[in-house]
Amino acid sequence: MALSPESPLRFEALMALSSVARHGSVQAAAEASSQSAAKLHRLLRAQEQRLGVALVTTSARGSALTAAGERLRAYADALIHAVTDAESSARQEHRELKGTLRLQAPRALMEPLLLPLVLRLQERHPALTVCLLSDEHPSHVGAGAPAHLRLMRGPLPASVYARPLGDLRIGLFASPRYLNKAGRPDSLSSLARHALIHCSQEGVAPVWRLTEGQTLRFEPRLSMSTSSAALRAAIEGAGIVCCYQLEARRACAQGLLEPVAEPLWPAAHPLALTYALGIRAPGSVMAFLELATPWLRGRLVD
Repeated sequence: MALSPESPLRFEALMALSSVARHGSVQAAAEASSQSAAKLHRLLRAQEQRLGVALVTTSARGSALTAAGERLRAYADALIHAVTDAESSARQEHRELKGTLRLQAPRALMEPLLLPLVLRLQERHPALTVCLLSDEHPSHVGAGAPAHLRLMRGPLPASVYARPLGDLRIGLFASPRYLNKAGRPDSLSSLARHALIHCSQEGVAPVWRLTEGQTLRFEPRLSMSTSSAALRAAIEGAGIVCCYQLEARRACAQGLLEPVAEPLWPAAHPLALTYALGIRAPGSVMAFLELATPWLRGRLVD
């Protein structure tokens, strides 16, 4: 299908709309790009005239998208991401990457999600150095330099560039041996009577945030500083653990753990890969995004 002469201008208008939504005003969007505020205004007005609807409203507090603008922005972001992916793939196909790439994530997600990707990326690019930083101790690696990419649970700040990945679920798990002996809880009150394993990396206080705003404060039978250790304790029959569902997935498949009190589980959180500079990001960032996005999306729906 042939492109119309207006197609490049329409794509520019979609990029302008996405940028204004992300930065909160036309002026801020202009300062973050190489275009003037006047040109962004012209692109947006031309798009509104083509569609016959208002897309952006402006006030002393900044700019906001109308309902029509929000709907168009969803399509615009998907199109921009698709173009970015295509350009990244073409740019990185024969390019050897060097330097240092810094990735940050909750410690519990490093091994199941980031480590396999890092090893695959370094296999393709042996000269690339990678630093993995945990949210809990971000300055312990990389001399305090900011991360190029972060795995973040939503909601996300409007100003960040992000690749949505899917939903991340937190659940309760215990070994069949423990449950056969202690019983299977089916309510908040019965759960409170069980041996509960606390992972202190999720917060100092032993509090579980569950469905519909319910919380459970408890005296832990066992406290651990890492989720992997807490999971191992649950497998050995020490009690019930609260952790990411994907951490417990393998043990559940092997029959070492089983889900507990699923109606009490909190709602899933959206997970995204965030990165700085958009399409002007370093080549190593774009290469990681190209590799990571489809793999992570698949992991979250397995």
